Amino acid sequence: MKAQQPFITLVDQILAAKKKDPQADTSALERQIDEMVYKLYGLTPEKIAIVEGKNQLIDEETY
Repeated sequence: MKAQQPFITLVDQILAAKKKDPQADTSALERQIDEMVYKLYGLTPEKIAIVEGKNQLIDEETY
């Protein structure tokens, strides 16, 4: 449970902000969660780029 607490805290902050203002920008908090998950799973920068859809290294000749 102790390892989960930082995630719970951030999610609670996001939910509180959205309850107060449904249009609230929670992207910074969401980004923190993303980074914590990447660290938890030991993702390399290359794998993170794939997850985030930023991998543009496609061989155009194969298409």
